[in-house]
Amino acid sequence: MTFRFSDTSLDPYLRFFAPKMSPYTTAVADGTVRVVGELADIDHLLVETTVDKLQLKLFDYPAANEGPIQLALNRHVVEVKRFRLVGEGPALEVSGTVGLHDNRIALDAAGDANLGILQAFYREIRSSGNASLQAQMRGPLDNPVFSGNAAIASGRIRYFSLPHSLQDINARLDFDAQGIRIVDAVAQLGGGPVKFGGRIGLDGYQIGTIDLTATGEQMSLRYPEGFRSVIDAALTLRGDPASLVLGGNVTLRDGIYSKRFEPN
Repeated sequence: MTFRFSDTSLDPYLRFFAPKMSPYTTAVADGTVRVVGELADIDHLLVETTVDKLQLKLFDYPAANEGPIQLALNRHVVEVKRFRLVGEGPALEVSGTVGLHDNRIALDAAGDANLGILQAFYREIRSSGNASLQAQMRGPLDNPVFSGNAAIASGRIRYFSLPHSLQDINARLDFDAQGIRIVDAVAQLGGGPVKFGGRIGLDGYQIGTIDLTATGEQMSLRYPEGFRSVIDAALTLRGDPASLVLGGNVTLRDGIYSKRFEPN
């Protein structure tokens, strides 16, 4: 059986598997699917998918395929034969296999990506900037081991509920069996320099134990509402995502509270 789909919205189906995906993410595709074999027996089933056109929008960041995307399910093995995405300059390629019987994964990702892709997964942020990536994923499907490295240049991340964004992010990250290690990372917050260090552990595909440090100087902040300050800070963030502990010291160099208040 072969069937063709045109101008088909894929994001409703993706949200079925990833309900936390941002509502601002959309995906529209044209392509064909060919199915040959026994539907009841995955060992004797061949499914070939070719996506001729894929249009992604991750909040305000557009991306599309360069050339056809080719995927196949061949005798219980999912093959990524050709997968190349391009955005506003960067391009990212993914290739490899996923074994459904032995539950093993072997995927490679290489190229340049835009940090705007984070908006597809985290609805509370806006992001931009470039990231160069060389990464591999190997091992059991439910608990793979990552390796490789990434470099971020001229990045920007803004959390919606805060008045300031991290700007001019430049960082080098290493991936290993323990997770993500921050080799060197600097940014600007409120006009002051900030330096980051530490490690983010990975538990399968989820964030595990966190051990991060941040040191900033001469940061001009407008937080909380009505309060403006210039601060230095040396902070730590440790624990797992469900029970993080923030520690460290904040030095207030100058502060103004501009709201009226009644002394009685």
